[in-house]
Amino acid sequence: MSQLLLYKRSRRNLEKNACGLVCSGDKIMFERLRNMSVTWFSFNLATSAIALSTFAIAAITRFISLMMITKVISAINTIVFVIIAILYTIRVLLVRGQFIKELMDPMKGPMMTVIGIATMVLAIDWGLVFHNVQVAYWLFIIGTIIHTIFFIIITYAFIVHPGLEVHMMNAGWYMPAVGNVLVPFVGSMFPWVSKALLGIYLGTGVIMWIALFSIWIYRSLFHSPPPSQVWATAWINFAPPSVAALSYEALLGLGPRAFHMMLMKHSPLLKVMLTLYDMIYYTFWGLAGLLLPVVIVVTLHYWKTKQLRFATSWYASVFPLAAYVIATAHLYMHHPNETWLVWYSVALYALVWVLYVVVSLLSLVYGIKEIKGQQS
Repeated sequence: MSQLLLYKRSRRNLEKNACGLVCSGDKIMFERLRNMSVTWFSFNLATSAIALSTFAIAAITRFISLMMITKVISAINTIVFVIIAILYTIRVLLVRGQFIKELMDPMKGPMMTVIGIATMVLAIDWGLVFHNVQVAYWLFIIGTIIHTIFFIIITYAFIVHPGLEVHMMNAGWYMPAVGNVLVPFVGSMFPWVSKALLGIYLGTGVIMWIALFSIWIYRSLFHSPPPSQVWATAWINFAPPSVAALSYEALLGLGPRAFHMMLMKHSPLLKVMLTLYDMIYYTFWGLAGLLLPVVIVVTLHYWKTKQLRFATSWYASVFPLAAYVIATAHLYMHHPNETWLVWYSVALYALVWVLYVVVSLLSLVYGIKEIKGQQS
């Protein structure tokens, strides 16, 4: 009898401990989901940018095998995007009030636009890489709607938020402007989309970027520099000019394919259009090119002085550089006599991969440390 009681007691203890472990594990998972950062979408943004820059490099180097790599990257990114989108949607449903509060926060809110931007860039993957116009169009529509709603809310929060100071400015503020200048580039893939409507986004994005860039220069010169843990996101500084150059090219109807068709037809308007293209393109592409070494040098300064602190937002450094690679590749397609642009594009493309791999490895390492810390 005593053995039977001992057995039952030990079994109850085991069940209690097992329940405790399960409940504890569920609580950890719930908390992790509840505090899920929107910067996870930066991974999708970076991966889509990697795929598109690979596509551009394949076009100018005629290295056909890169096209297969592009398809593999885009397929993996789509799967990961769906997983992240589902998890983040659950997170929003769980903490709707907290999500709205974050969206209205001028420090956190601008980064929320990465959701719509990542969706729109994924639309380019499906349009150019997979040649699936229907899926690309719906991704563009969904991404544009999300971005537009967030843009209006964030701009409103900027205007009415009390006590906003210039030293609070961070590179995440660029994200709404990046999304606006991206809309015309993506939307131009679909001939039925109104050019005038796309022009609204382009004009708003460019003017907003110029204003924010002025504030960033002012803050950097006359106030304390951005803290080291967010300095990597300063790479976003050359995302708007890189994307704006591509968007102007698209709205002018001078994409690489359209340009070469005009070239073959010996269109009399070609010289005028190319002059206009050069004036606009060099303004934006040239500024991005000069900002790049500045950002690299300052990043190396932070690294040398051991001030860099890792954050998942570092993925935001990949997209701007990849956009600059694509802009450079497109410039070469219009000026094939400038052969140095090919080597420049390839060197930049290699740097994109270095950033992507380093940030991915650091994300994995810090993610494992965080999980171990929560379990202990």
